[in-house]
Amino acid sequence: MAPRDGIGTATRGRLERHLAATAEWLERSIQRGSGGSCAYFSPAGGWSRPYPETTGYLIPTLLELEEVLPGFAGAGRAEGLGAWLLSIQDTEGWWRGGVHPPKGDSEPSVFNTAQILQGLVALHDRTGEDRWISAARRAGRWLAAGVDESGLWPGGDYRSDVTPSYYSYAAWPMLEVATRCGDDEMIRKAAEGALDAILARRRPNGTFALWGFTEDEPAFTHTIAYTLQGFVSSARLTGDWDRFGKPAEEGLRALASRASEAEGRLPGRLDDDWGPAAGYLCLTGNAQIALCLLDWDEVAPAPGRERTAALLAGAVCSAQRLRSPLPGIRGAVGGSAPLWGRYMVLRYPNWAAKYHCDALMRLLSRPGGDA
Repeated sequence: MAPRDGIGTATRGRLERHLAATAEWLERSIQRGSGGSCAYFSPAGGWSRPYPETTGYLIPTLLELEEVLPGFAGAGRAEGLGAWLLSIQDTEGWWRGGVHPPKGDSEPSVFNTAQILQGLVALHDRTGEDRWISAARRAGRWLAAGVDESGLWPGGDYRSDVTPSYYSYAAWPMLEVATRCGDDEMIRKAAEGALDAILARRRPNGTFALWGFTEDEPAFTHTIAYTLQGFVSSARLTGDWDRFGKPAEEGLRALASRASEAEGRLPGRLDDDWGPAAGYLCLTGNAQIALCLLDWDEVAPAPGRERTAALLAGAVCSAQRLRSPLPGIRGAVGGSAPLWGRYMVLRYPNWAAKYHCDALMRLLSRPGGDA
């Protein structure tokens, strides 16, 4: 087994400072969120309305933050968010897209519903309370009932006419629910079928067709990471790395190489040949790719991989402001670096902060070293 790199003392101290600041920003996003976590902060418009989707997958992060940050009341925050999500769930199991309260034309959302499953599963695992897994199963069965003969969801996505490939990241939480429900066959079969349908879009160089928000533009690293993470997480959950994990390895290898060469400053968009298609960073994607590499390293450790993940997270740290008179900016993570880049222009999204916290906690949890 290859040795792990480890992170050095100086790097560890820096990551700890940024983790604490980002966690405090997430707390502020909840305090201002009227039940959920605000989708973003904008210097021009202030705090947005709460966003159910990202509020849902913020819950596991809050629970973990309580374990690593002294005095951080993550469990109480997480249960409050969970109760809010249950209060706005439709009786059929789904949640609407967009921020809450929704606009008049807001519709049930496959992807958003699937992301909320992450929070419900985490709360069930934490408390053992049936209300969380009952709501998750209802949502999982609604998701499973919606797939068609192709194995995917008809009707596309909010910016695409087809189901994007990053919906692998919707299939994985369904598998989590199926596992907690005694292997619910309906949910499991639908999730695995979706993963298989998306795998059919994989190209020989490890990229996937249709893994961006739109069909005619290069994908952000955010959706690239969603796609690969869906497969890696499904492989780790099912124990079937050959079926779901190995097809992601070529893409992970390409990302690791490019991120290492760029000292963590990965272009925010990449074309179908892994070439740069943007002059800015997508900070959310940076953090997510760091997590993908760390997950891969848990399965098959390799020299340099942890260092590359640390470089990706370090680039996000470099874009943060730990001191600012504006609470909405202090400890926030921008959509892009520079902030006027095309991903979440001039905004600080809560999901960027969530994935940054996740990446920092993963790096800090690993054995020390000299990197």
